[in-house]
Amino acid sequence: MSKLTLQYEGIVLKDHAVGSGLTIGRLPDNAMIIDNPAVSGHHARVFLEGHQVILEDLRSTNGTFVNGRPITRHVLQHGDEVLVGKHSIVFDQNAVEPQPVSGPPLESLGDTVYLDTKQHRALRATLESARADAAKSINARPATPVTTAPPRVGILRVVAGRSEQDQYDLGAHTSLIGRSDTALVRLRGWFKPSVAVAIARSGNGYVATPLGGKTLVNDERLDGRRILQDGDMLNVSGLILQFGWKDGVQAESAA
Repeated sequence: MSKLTLQYEGIVLKDHAVGSGLTIGRLPDNAMIIDNPAVSGHHARVFLEGHQVILEDLRSTNGTFVNGRPITRHVLQHGDEVLVGKHSIVFDQNAVEPQPVSGPPLESLGDTVYLDTKQHRALRATLESARADAAKSINARPATPVTTAPPRVGILRVVAGRSEQDQYDLGAHTSLIGRSDTALVRLRGWFKPSVAVAIARSGNGYVATPLGGKTLVNDERLDGRRILQDGDMLNVSGLILQFGWKDGVQAESAA
């Protein structure tokens, strides 16, 4: 069994079994809660993809780093050290059973703020430099005829229920459904889950992962990761959505 060990300034706070996956962030609906203003409400997530354990940044304010390098998506290796805000998370691939360890209480803090420590300024500078280099590389590429089809974009059409839009494009690598301000599809109501479902690209398709509340796909409870097929009906806490493909492109099985 794999585990993640949360640490703060060298003090072990708690171990978390990876299981089928978990989210990391400041809000209480995360499996790994880091109550610190440097951490976004939903900062990152860890999930299984085949035999690999994947770490993915959820567009956090201060970024997610592995062994000092900024990442958006990373295959975790044994001993990797993840930096989230001022906390570190160590990945142990060979753990037998996670043992929670009590640590000092952390102060409950409000909205996300930008870190201004010397170490994190340097890490953020690395992150911005990497983004700038990637942009320059893309802009510097010579124009060549496109011989491959562009990536297909999934969509969610609202069939029933209250929603801000009639249709949502799943253009991002990971799109969230929930009450949270960071969600693509916002659920209305105080008792709706902050994050109910994460829908992520996987190969040539999309995978839905339940994170809170009750979600049905074609009237069956969503208990784990599921590859979405064209025409699938999602019932997310009463909001009915139909998954499909933009411009009528038919779905294929995801890898």
